[in-house]
Amino acid sequence: MNTQERLSIILQNGEGQQVEFKEMLSNLERELVAFANSQGGSIFLGINDKNLAVGIEINNKLLSQIQDIARNCDPPVNLKFNKIQNNILEILVPEGKDKPYSCKNGFYLRNGPNSQKLKRDEVLELILSEGKFHFDENICENFEYKNDFDKNKFKHYLQLVGIDINLDYKDLLINMDLVKQEGKKILFKNATVLFFAKRVEHFFPESYLTCVRYQHTDRLTIIDKQDIFGDPITLIEEGLKFIKRNISVKYLINKKTQREEFYDYPIPALREALTNAVTHRDYYYDASHIYVHIFSDRLEIENPGGLFKSMTIEELGHRSIRRNRTIADLMMRARYVERVGSGIERIKSSLSKNSNPPFIVTSTNFFVMRFYKRLDIVNEHFTNLNLTLRQQKLLHLFSERKKLTKQDCRELLAVGEDTVLREINVLLKKKIITKEGKGKNTYYIYSV
Repeated sequence: MNTQERLSIILQNGEGQQVEFKEMLSNLERELVAFANSQGGSIFLGINDKNLAVGIEINNKLLSQIQDIARNCDPPVNLKFNKIQNNILEILVPEGKDKPYSCKNGFYLRNGPNSQKLKRDEVLELILSEGKFHFDENICENFEYKNDFDKNKFKHYLQLVGIDINLDYKDLLINMDLVKQEGKKILFKNATVLFFAKRVEHFFPESYLTCVRYQHTDRLTIIDKQDIFGDPITLIEEGLKFIKRNISVKYLINKKTQREEFYDYPIPALREALTNAVTHRDYYYDASHIYVHIFSDRLEIENPGGLFKSMTIEELGHRSIRRNRTIADLMMRARYVERVGSGIERIKSSLSKNSNPPFIVTSTNFFVMRFYKRLDIVNEHFTNLNLTLRQQKLLHLFSERKKLTKQDCRELLAVGEDTVLREINVLLKKKIITKEGKGKNTYYIYSV
């Protein structure tokens, strides 16, 4: 494969866990320590953030500047140079053997296509975890290219990503950082096996999805059940098919006389939640797998492993920390995951547009996202109470949590103080809730 072909693959594939594009040397030290603190990678000088090869003048002065920057890191970062073309320079940064590495601005770690600054506790965790490896970046020792690799899966994935280059699959796997090469031997990462093995369950027995529909609000009576095996994308798509056939859909005619469909739960929100489950589950936890539970009043998606590292439930949607960086990278390239952690916000938006109450998250040994049905479906008696949609949302939240403050209600409805007080007073007059306390200690209790 010549340099022009390699550059074409690099540009089409874009930035990722082990690839960074830089037009100039600005903030280069951050990228150097970020790669050294993770699994290594390549920085391509002369390519801008729009994936365009704009070029840079490669001379001894430039190479000397880069070496000085690397030596000023603490400890110094090792690197090598590889000239792709006369004006494109590849800086190869191996995984550091003396972590953690820092620069004048602090400690950084590669997280997908970004280099993120670490907080104090995250630096401590990096130090304590030295010598441990991410599941998806480990090598699957018993995987054989000839017998186990599914070329059709890989071809389909390349179509999803938009890579159209007529090269040997081994060359593509190497240049996409999905395998490691030791001499003539190709070693497959666990993430690559998850996506492109002929039989994923042969290597990872708990890497599948179980979907169950129950008759009532408990697990006593099962109406439908399916075990789904395959790569992460198959689990998502087949899981959604099961969900669609086991939930109701309501058709409404809008003002433009167009038919709109409203499922019990918005499909975009469930797609995000399933994607989150297969991307961020703890694959080291091999005593269980991912589940979708559909009850008469709610739907739950649970996956092994609580929140990763020092992240809290309150930080969901505000911080992006990935347990499985290579898996997330593959999902991102296939456009199942965004570059930033915006999935939670998209879930919230979909639920609101579909008239669903907010989702609830619990996280211990399992990460569980619980969704509740559309309000006009789950509680038909709302109609008899002559409540508005806002009031229905409040009533549903009170029925779940039993006790709320004024601020809780404001966050749910996303309205001002006068508006939320008006809606609360309606529920008070109908004796659905009662008021307790005074001033800042005022709260409301569900009394039905």
